[in-house]
Amino acid sequence: MRRECLTIIGTAHVSKESVEEVKDVINEQQPEVVAIELDYQRFTRLMEEKNGVKKEEKMGVTEIVKEKKVGLYLTGSILSLIQSKIGAELDVRPGSEMIAAIEAGGENGAEIALIDRDINITLQRALNKMGAFEKLKFIFSIIYSMFSGGNEIENIEDLKKQDALEEVMEYFKKTSPSAYEVLVKERDAYLAKSILAIEKDHVVAVVGAGHKKGINYYLDNVEEIPSMEELKDTEKKGFPWMKFILLVVVILIILTILKSFNLVNI
Repeated sequence: MRRECLTIIGTAHVSKESVEEVKDVINEQQPEVVAIELDYQRFTRLMEEKNGVKKEEKMGVTEIVKEKKVGLYLTGSILSLIQSKIGAELDVRPGSEMIAAIEAGGENGAEIALIDRDINITLQRALNKMGAFEKLKFIFSIIYSMFSGGNEIENIEDLKKQDALEEVMEYFKKTSPSAYEVLVKERDAYLAKSILAIEKDHVVAVVGAGHKKGINYYLDNVEEIPSMEELKDTEKKGFPWMKFILLVVVILIILTILKSFNLVNI
């Protein structure tokens, strides 16, 4: 049952053009609800950064190991670092389009709906589904993308084009199909379900461009959306994360040595 008055804006998360597009659409439509691709944790952090609030949330190594959050902490940190690196190169703070949506919504008297799944649940489910080799391959590909040279992000707006998105998604599926299932497809379903749960009629949803196609699919095929219980389940599988993190450290050391001999561009 697709909502009659719904506009989905697909954005690039580090794009000045996306910031302006979000503002223009919300100011023009003046929706009752602005739905944004954030969970409460990321929303809070984003607003604290915007307002200059420095909140210390550093977790000690002992605590990370004791609570068995090594993989979760490592994966989240690397993904955050990549986005920050891209944002710095483009002079756009990651999440700027979400802040623009929040501010424009507030100026127009709209409610703000947080429609994404808790980031910790998403990362934990991704780690749980991935096998040992797939984890290694996924982390190595992320690290390689951070240290490799090139001008792949000069035209960030191209990432919003359907043909470019398909190419990126196909690469992601080949690199880590289990992670793709959780980080993209499952979240498409979760975002669609959250949109459907909004009680107001006129909604503008601001999501990453890579999710727009999947969300539309699930809105047209509601019967295929899993239950919230299934989408939030984080039953763990055993994995020797300390050995894994040591392997990642070794990889980083090797890359640093290669850099010292100018064999890689950082």
